[in-house]
Amino acid sequence: MKSWVIVVLSSAALASCETLPVAERPFAVAFVVESDPGVRLPRSHVFVDGEPVGESNSDGRVETEIHGQPGQQLRISHDCPDGHEAPSESKALRLRKFAGVVRSQPHAMEITLRCRPLTRLAAFVVRASNGPHLPVLLDGERVTRTNRSGVAHFSIRGVPGTEYTVEIGTGERPRLLPRSPTHLFILPDADEIFVINQVFDAEKEPRRPARRRTRITKIE
Repeated sequence: MKSWVIVVLSSAALASCETLPVAERPFAVAFVVESDPGVRLPRSHVFVDGEPVGESNSDGRVETEIHGQPGQQLRISHDCPDGHEAPSESKALRLRKFAGVVRSQPHAMEITLRCRPLTRLAAFVVRASNGPHLPVLLDGERVTRTNRSGVAHFSIRGVPGTEYTVEIGTGERPRLLPRSPTHLFILPDADEIFVINQVFDAEKEPRRPARRRTRITKIE
């Protein structure tokens, strides 16, 4: 009789243990919002499973504490400040603990979130050897002129993949060769500096025929 009671109690205890939920634990998480590697963005809102957890500060960081179970997977999404766009797909975060140098101070999980710039900066530097005071045209429109050393620079913002044609006009100095050279550039998905090194030669003036002196022949 006693043994039967012990078996029943043991079975009941095991059943009660199986139904107890695993306790949630706090997990320290730091989100870092960047436009490009190392370029941090403020004013971006981060969401975990659709719930807001904070706005990125001036250093692009959102530090928070998430309660969950080890191994639990969460969905991370974020918005971006004006002039940027977030990836269409959200990120997945699996909760884990990282031990620090001191066991009582675990490291926070750090997640990098990207905000892609909608436009990029294209900077152009023109170095025209033997080409002072020449007009520089971008896609047919004059934007600047080389100085007395043949140097000019300008910049413009554009969508990645935009093609730019830069022309150094020689119409004011028709003897310069080559005549009005052009250079084609494509803006990548990054800020870019385009350098144009152009050497000009002066076409030699045609030699004028020597003036023939009139000979006077004496006729007797």
